[in-house]
Amino acid sequence: MEEKLLVGEAMENVKFIRDGDKLIIGDDTQLIVDLKNQRNYIKVQGQLIPYYRKVLFSDDLLEGKREQVMNTAVRYYYHQACEVAKGLELAKNYRQRVNTTVREIM
Repeated sequence: MEEKLLVGEAMENVKFIRDGDKLIIGDDTQLIVDLKNQRNYIKVQGQLIPYYRKVLFSDDLLEGKREQVMNTAVRYYYHQACEVAKGLELAKNYRQRVNTTVREIM
């Protein structure tokens, strides 16, 4: 299993791009934030996973007025999303391992 999600990656500067009402945070693992309706997703290995936590940014942050605060908020939200994605990946791998073990027993 190749593990692409590391907690240390989220603690460094994280790239983000605003595209209309969407804020796309990260590269390999992406947190896609819909600023208008809060339908957020985590994109991991091409798969979109719904992310039900609210991700809020004030207008002054989105306008670039407080860059350091914006970078801190982006890192915080991205770190949370990476932890969720990592947990989902671990659960998926565990489920596959258990299913394989059950088939071997039968």
